[in-house]
Amino acid sequence: MSDPSQFRWRWLLPLLFFEAYLALTIALFFWGPWPWDPASPVLLFAYLVAAQVAIAAGYLQSWRSVERSAAAGADAAASEERALSFLRTAVWIAWLLAIPSSLSRTGTLLPDVIEGIRNPGAVYNANFERLDAGNPFVLVEYLRLLLSPFLVGLLPVAVVYWSRMSRGLKVAGLVAIAFHLSLYMATGTNKGLADSLVSLPWLVFLGVGLGTLRLLVSTRMLLFAFAALFVAFLAFFGAGQAQRQGGAGELGVFVAGSVTVMADRYDSISVHMNDAQRIVYESMTRYLGQGYSALSMAFDLEHTTTWGFGHSMFLARNADAIFGTDHFTAGSLPGLLEQETGWGMMSRWHSIYPWLASDVGFTGALVVLGLLAYLLGRSWGAALLGRGHWPVILCYLLLVLFFYIPANNQVFQTAETCVAFFLVLLAWARSARARDAAETADTGDTDSAGAAGEVDEVRP
Repeated sequence: MSDPSQFRWRWLLPLLFFEAYLALTIALFFWGPWPWDPASPVLLFAYLVAAQVAIAAGYLQSWRSVERSAAAGADAAASEERALSFLRTAVWIAWLLAIPSSLSRTGTLLPDVIEGIRNPGAVYNANFERLDAGNPFVLVEYLRLLLSPFLVGLLPVAVVYWSRMSRGLKVAGLVAIAFHLSLYMATGTNKGLADSLVSLPWLVFLGVGLGTLRLLVSTRMLLFAFAALFVAFLAFFGAGQAQRQGGAGELGVFVAGSVTVMADRYDSISVHMNDAQRIVYESMTRYLGQGYSALSMAFDLEHTTTWGFGHSMFLARNADAIFGTDHFTAGSLPGLLEQETGWGMMSRWHSIYPWLASDVGFTGALVVLGLLAYLLGRSWGAALLGRGHWPVILCYLLLVLFFYIPANNQVFQTAETCVAFFLVLLAWARSARARDAAETADTGDTDSAGAAGEVDEVRP
């Protein structure tokens, strides 16, 4: 760490970004094109501000650990070699599971990307109906769970350590990543592309800072490429929204049970847009705002704890199956909200807060969010210091989680990322303990050698 002040600013960037981003989502909720009209706007606003304070407090609390780690130093060459070994294994796994994953997730041997681009809404609806009728390849999904750290970690680790990879590994890794993203495109699903798009600039920044990623273009050209990717994603997103069932994107009408909201198409921004632009703008602000509307309604619900399972639909469903109940799904705040108002637990956003509050209450949800921010600060700091691939994967998952705060508890909702999060966290903790033990042993050997030398010097 040659310049401590510069390092600290680089470490602070995610916190500064997400504070600004979440403030923007709050502004769009209260003053955007959708008149959500929450029952208790002051309470909602105060809670969202308190959440940002909790995030800042948790993130800043991690600085002491990051600073100690920076002072301890690290073997960069060994960390890079472990990362490359991880990548080689991850690429093999991704290739072996490519066709089985396509059969499970698209119903075909190879994903039909062309049809997904041409008719994203239609293929999304068709694939949803296919999966709803039963997935005969569900065993593939269980296999992916066991190998989830490699499948989830391939993209972030490959981006960060790209310039350290051999040409063959680059080609194999690029094909594996492209195939993975094509599964989302072929089913008209935004998640995979969105996760990659929002995290890619951070991963590039990280790799360039470490020196493990050398840019072949200027910073200006890179920013232009990111902007072009974002515009392309918005076009894909808008086309899918225009074709989704219900017509929310095309008609500007949002229906969730007893709640019906119509977008103001003559507000200060919408009035200057054509139809395609307006669909993107209204759909994006609907995605970012509807979760806060659900949160405002959830404040008034009476509920009991779901004991650590209700924050995740994946965990809740499995807990229900094990204990022979529906408490962990129907008894969660999103489940109760669906029963009371018809606001769909799976078909509508709730923001991250009701999911966390299902287990620990709304005050506890702020504490959990602070702990997640602490982990983001720790993992981002460790990644900046070149502490290997595990903190890179963990901060990638947490970056995605924080982007989706207005929508849901994204990382823990799906089985693959939920399991990957805990396995990666465990692997990082174990690797850190092993490194500390090795450093302690090395220090002990050095001290012993020094003491022996001193005796030799005074020996007659």
